[in-house]
Amino acid sequence: MNLESSRLLFRPISYRDTDVLLSILNDPRVAQYNDYGMCLSRDEIKALIQWDLEQMYLGVGTRYAMLLKPCNTFVGTLGIYDHDKLSNTCHIGFELSSMYWGRGLMYEALDCLVQTIQHGNTLFHGNLVISAKVARNNARCAQLLNRLQFYLVESQDADKSDHHHYQLRIQCNSLT
Repeated sequence: MNLESSRLLFRPISYRDTDVLLSILNDPRVAQYNDYGMCLSRDEIKALIQWDLEQMYLGVGTRYAMLLKPCNTFVGTLGIYDHDKLSNTCHIGFELSSMYWGRGLMYEALDCLVQTIQHGNTLFHGNLVISAKVARNNARCAQLLNRLQFYLVESQDADKSDHHHYQLRIQCNSLT
């Protein structure tokens, strides 16, 4: 399923995105906040994309390539993963090229995704909990999630973790 917002197009990730995703994830400004590590190889990116494709095939997730209109420039990714239909939970993850930070693109992307999950999707139903993991030093991402009504989840292990955990609870009105 493809998605679209006012400035972005979203399509499922594919192997043709390997090189540009490698460039984004190896950018030190981006890498400092993700949990993939530094200096990823092309083979590691292909394995990551393979995992994303398997998630899609199993019906438990999708990673979208984010394309900036009108030229369809690849600027990042946005993904849903580990959708558990029994507990009605899923996780989201995202990365944006540092060249496009501060333009509101990730807010637009996440808002589009949440609205699609909530109002225009047959995969999700009822009360859904969306979780996101954010590096402790990523204040801009924390602000972004707060703007989207995610809340910080307190945990007993919070002081030991390098990440904060956020959640958003929504009511899905699935199309049938």
